[in-house]
Amino acid sequence: MKFRLNLSTCKRTQPFLRSARYLSELNIELKSDATKDCILIYENKISEEKIMLNLDAKPRKQETSDRKHISEHSVVELVEHIECPYEDPRENLIHHMIQTFQFKTKKLTCKRKIDGSKDKYLLNIVEIFDEVYVSNAGNIDWTPTSEDFKMFCKRVKNIDFCMTLREGGKNFKFDEALECEKLWIHDDSRWLDIDNLLARENKMTRLNLNNVTEEDVNKILTQWINGNPTVLNSASLAVSNRTSDLVIFKDIAAKEIVEEQSKSDDTDKKLRRFNIYRKCDGKEATVTFYDRLTLLYLSEN
Repeated sequence: MKFRLNLSTCKRTQPFLRSARYLSELNIELKSDATKDCILIYENKISEEKIMLNLDAKPRKQETSDRKHISEHSVVELVEHIECPYEDPRENLIHHMIQTFQFKTKKLTCKRKIDGSKDKYLLNIVEIFDEVYVSNAGNIDWTPTSEDFKMFCKRVKNIDFCMTLREGGKNFKFDEALECEKLWIHDDSRWLDIDNLLARENKMTRLNLNNVTEEDVNKILTQWINGNPTVLNSASLAVSNRTSDLVIFKDIAAKEIVEEQSKSDDTDKKLRRFNIYRKCDGKEATVTFYDRLTLLYLSEN
């Protein structure tokens, strides 16, 4: 007979979720080696507890590795103790954990290419995640393609990308709408097509890009100035090798904000602020330069 999984049931059946009282977050990690995919339950310097998501995984139980106590559980074994409305045991367990523990935050970390067939369970539930982090750092076999990004289009509200272009794919550009509310790109933004970005991402409230050019920044500012009202309220753009404001403000009427600087604060002396205005409604935004960080910040007022 099947029964519902809860904390008391877990304690009776096996040492599952020993740290359940700490479960304010659901953390699912797809490793570069798919056999090590897991739900991370608890981790600190001396101990680690997780559920192995690979259906053929052989969990280590109560094992010490490099002075760290490791406890692993099998998703297949755990699902034996719960009702199963879904075909895939991983989907069953994740749904059940969400119902049982009422997580405040649900996070997905993806460090490998998603397989539309083998990872179908994940695509079925990807909308539940509050935060998604996707990275091919350290995975030399993963060359980003359009399909890798399409997996998340229209499905995720808050997404972080740390994707490096490989040899043979350095001219790749993704020009479709992700339709997310918050987009963060770390390390390298060259894969993102900047043309018409703001019009494409009309649901975006926050934009963070790294390793962009002065020309890219000029395009984004120009799109904002010439575009329609949007929900975007801030953009943070880290410019690589910034040399001149003239390139960034080419064909843009920007008005510098002159403020009395603190003589004792060297950081303030490197800060410059400008106002720009949207043509359709006269909306004002502030562009701030932080010279030390080569960071440009845009916020609508």
